[in-house]
Amino acid sequence: MLMTPSQMLAVGELYLNRGLSRNRQIVPAAWVDESCRPRTRSAWDPSREYGYGWWIQEIAGHRACFAWGYGGQYIFTFRDLDLVVVVTSSTVASEERHGYRRRLFSLIGQHVLDPIAGA
Repeated sequence: MLMTPSQMLAVGELYLNRGLSRNRQIVPAAWVDESCRPRTRSAWDPSREYGYGWWIQEIAGHRACFAWGYGGQYIFTFRDLDLVVVVTSSTVASEERHGYRRRLFSLIGQHVLDPIAGA
């Protein structure tokens, strides 16, 4: 699926608002809730769970439900902060990709979530 950052944000807001967009229910709220309910765990990182098409993981003490696309494209929803964070990355695979997710999550926690949450 090819999306611009603005389109990614719209999808994130749709999920943050439990399927509601412009006072219209686009996706059933129950489906959004079920999508972000853990069904299994990652074989590579037991702290990362998986729902229906969405990953679930705590970042800087906040539960994130996020879509993870090719090359490090992310749509994060943080319901407790009423926040969507969109990240785009290079789709070119390089050796720099090792550890990228961990560094990205740390950056989001430290420079986005902590200041918003008042930590």
